[in-house]
Amino acid sequence: MIKNKWNNDNIKNELNLFYDLYKHKPIANNDGGMKFPHMFLMWYLVKQISPRYIIESGVWRGLGTWFIEKASPRTKIICLDPNPQYRIYTSENAIYKSEDFSILNFDIDPNETLVFFDDHQNSLERIKQCKIKNFKKLIFEDNYPFDQGDCYSIKKILSNENYVMDINGIKKNYQKNNEDYNFLVENLAVYQEMPPIFIPEFTRWNNKFSQYETPSPLLNEIELQNYSSIISEIKDYTWMCYIELV
Repeated sequence: MIKNKWNNDNIKNELNLFYDLYKHKPIANNDGGMKFPHMFLMWYLVKQISPRYIIESGVWRGLGTWFIEKASPRTKIICLDPNPQYRIYTSENAIYKSEDFSILNFDIDPNETLVFFDDHQNSLERIKQCKIKNFKKLIFEDNYPFDQGDCYSIKKILSNENYVMDINGIKKNYQKNNEDYNFLVENLAVYQEMPPIFIPEFTRWNNKFSQYETPSPLLNEIELQNYSSIISEIKDYTWMCYIELV
């Protein structure tokens, strides 16, 4: 399994360009959706891969769609969200559907497609669905560590530890699943947790970042001061990952 397809230096080289773009985003408040750390990483990956098609599962207000267009204008976008009433930005370059990814048939070339999941669903089931549909290049935004988050994530499974799920504010403990772990190890050709912009002392849940295995950040504390307008969003990082299936 390859764990580092992109290195920090190359990712960091794109940061200033994105920072300037972020200042002109069409939706000022994206609470409930991606903030700067993940929006940058998604934009970077889409720009690097430049797929012919992208399936965006989880649209919310539509800001991610806008950044996908900026990253790769030639890409055709299929947007999936069961609650289109929350969408603010609607793209002329996208097809919108309210059905779930699992039940849809896509008449597109899977080898030219990137699938982006930001839908708080079971990541293992999403991977199995992608294998059936022959999609191999995937991004998971909600890649929570073993003791946080509301969905079964790749990071939880690969930690090979007992884990926690937080559903509607109620936390429940689960036993690790060796079968799920082995399935992922056998089916992941690439697994890369994309780097945080900066690692503050505390996470969004107010526990310490140091208790989690985390990629090296792009910026140190001095460099971060050059990005003052997004410092308040730095904690909105949950180990977004890029994977390729065998």
